[in-house]
Amino acid sequence: VSSGQFHTCGVTTGGAACCWGLNKYGELGSVTPHDSSAVPVAVSGGMTFASVSTGYYFTCGLSAGGSAYCWGMNWYGELGDGSTTSTSTPVAVAGGLTLATVSSGAAHTCGLTTGGAAYCWGDNTAGSLGNGSTSYSTTPVAVAGSFTFASVSARGGHVCGVRTGGAIYCWGLNATGELGNGNTTNSPTPVRMVRR
Repeated sequence: VSSGQFHTCGVTTGGAACCWGLNKYGELGSVTPHDSSAVPVAVSGGMTFASVSTGYYFTCGLSAGGSAYCWGMNWYGELGDGSTTSTSTPVAVAGGLTLATVSSGAAHTCGLTTGGAAYCWGDNTAGSLGNGSTSYSTTPVAVAGSFTFASVSARGGHVCGVRTGGAIYCWGLNATGELGNGNTTNSPTPVRMVRR
């Protein structure tokens, strides 16, 4: 299961995705958007998922074959399909990437390829896509630095990744020191966490 701002989604043992809670922008994946649900509802389309990750008002899921699909709010391109059109039906993330994992923040998502390369899409106001800019992207962009990551976690307006050697690098919003690099300056590229 994965909990967003006001909704939660999970995957059954058979790979069916279901969600519950707020459905203001179609984040439950229900064919009847704007109707919140106090019980789990099936995500439309009948797709099979290996995992799901919820953002504030959207959700992304990963198929067993490594294809990413997203649904819900898409004001900043957080669905990754090349548009800014919100939808209650899963849409394929553009680019044809094969991903091992996805993790969604407030209005952005990052994923790792099977080789450990990080790609992100969506809101980039604070540099949360890690590509050196602050312009949002409706399709996946590579995180700067050519790092190889073992895992990545997106939350709020920032992202942190663990490199295969164990070093932690973070990027994006840093208003309260969430990047762990000893200051409170946002970073649009990965910066290494300071160890005490």
